[in-house]
Amino acid sequence: MKKLIIYIAIGVVAVGGLGYYFLGNNKKVEAVPTGQVQRIIKVMRGDLNLSVSANGVVQPINKVEIKSKASGQILELNFVEGQSVKKGELLIALDQTLTKNDHDQAKADLALAEAALSQSNNNYKRAQGLFEKKLISPQELDQSKVDFVRSQSQLVKAKAALSSAADRLRDTRIVAPTSGVILTKNVDPGQIIASGVSNVGGGTILATVANMDEVNVETNVDEVDIGKVKVGQQAKVVADAYPDDSFPGEVVRIAPLGKTQQNVTTFNVIILVKNIGGKLKAGMSTSVEIEIFRRQQVLLVPNEALKDPRSEAGRALLASFQQNGGAEKKEGAVKADSAKKESADSASGTRTDFRAMREKMQNASPEERQKLQAQMRQQFQERMAKMSPEERQNLMNRMQQRNDGQGQGGGGFMMFGGGGDAGGGMRQRRESQVGNENEVKQRVIVVKDGDQFVPKIIKVGASNFDYSEVFDGLKEGDEIQITTVSRAKIAAEQMNDRMRSMQSMGGLGGGAARSATGTGGGGRR
Repeated sequence: MKKLIIYIAIGVVAVGGLGYYFLGNNKKVEAVPTGQVQRIIKVMRGDLNLSVSANGVVQPINKVEIKSKASGQILELNFVEGQSVKKGELLIALDQTLTKNDHDQAKADLALAEAALSQSNNNYKRAQGLFEKKLISPQELDQSKVDFVRSQSQLVKAKAALSSAADRLRDTRIVAPTSGVILTKNVDPGQIIASGVSNVGGGTILATVANMDEVNVETNVDEVDIGKVKVGQQAKVVADAYPDDSFPGEVVRIAPLGKTQQNVTTFNVIILVKNIGGKLKAGMSTSVEIEIFRRQQVLLVPNEALKDPRSEAGRALLASFQQNGGAEKKEGAVKADSAKKESADSASGTRTDFRAMREKMQNASPEERQKLQAQMRQQFQERMAKMSPEERQNLMNRMQQRNDGQGQGGGGFMMFGGGGDAGGGMRQRRESQVGNENEVKQRVIVVKDGDQFVPKIIKVGASNFDYSEVFDGLKEGDEIQITTVSRAKIAAEQMNDRMRSMQSMGGLGGGAARSATGTGGGGRR
């Protein structure tokens, strides 16, 4: 009897402990929605770097094509591709047979001209003496002077001919016009080349040389980001061949004319880069990051923790905490309601104004129709600027659906004076890689206040892909809550639900089968 009482007491205690454990002492436990992962971090200070990214190609600064002034056969070739050469170094030697003969003949002609000049000079002096004695006539004296002047001119011609022959002889020795690296070699020993001076086709290209101590990286920057790029900004260049090395550079030139391909306009930007170690070679593909600005030791908050108060997520976050009171919650709710009302009024006003303008356009002249279209575009752009990204996207989707339903050329985007493409659509503006560094925005964040986390509206400034600078509303060390959605966790939970459902259906089927078998067996018995 005593053992039974002991067993009953142990059972009661065990049941009570299990009940307290599972019921949690009547405390309500809030379950985190499936797929959501919450983490808490502290607001810290750090460096905020904003940059524009693009792809580029390494190009030599001064690329020189080497050609020969002389024609002839190559007898000596003293370079290979990739070889470093210095200015004045002998690269190619041509056959000098003809040019050397011309030079020797010009040298002999010069000696003859000098002797003829000496003789003419002596004859002229003797003629002057005879004329003074009146032994020769004035005509004979003049003829002697003419012979002397002719000899002088012949001497000048002989010197010029010798100089030209010496130049042609030197041209058979082709030297490097500048110090650098041989990029290409286009000829071989024994080949006959054409002169680049006398040949109509421009002559034979012998090689290409360039100084690679500094190189240019040519990159194309999208038009939405080109306004933030300035000459003199620093850049970081990473070659695909050396992913672990970065090369410092500087923006030296921005093209004034853009290039449009497939409805995308880009501007050519030249980055001057010091080729440290000579690793960069002409034609290499690179990734370029142009530094817009750098701010050090500023208060940073992750972008994933920020919500736009005008967006659906921001309004939902503020509304979920509105019933708890608090100055920040009331302020956030008021701003969310005002933003929602403003958005509704904007949409209503857009429909009303555009409907009235379309009625006016039906009976308007072409000039008045253009003015009305310009007014509609301006009002549409102003109202789009006041909307949140989600509201803008929803409005664009509705207008696209309306345009698709009415067909090409009817309504839709065409009412704003678009129609630049075949479908009558309006080209959507691409998002910039970086934000305006001087723009101050309001964002909603969940921050710890006492023992609970509440939403709060803060002011943030410039941002990159990861962090934003905090201007007001937070201080260093504040704890904020970040809620993210884990797609892997959602998929795993869905798979578990399907497995449990299949097991449940299989158990019911097996029980039914056994019941049917037992019933059948009983009937047979």
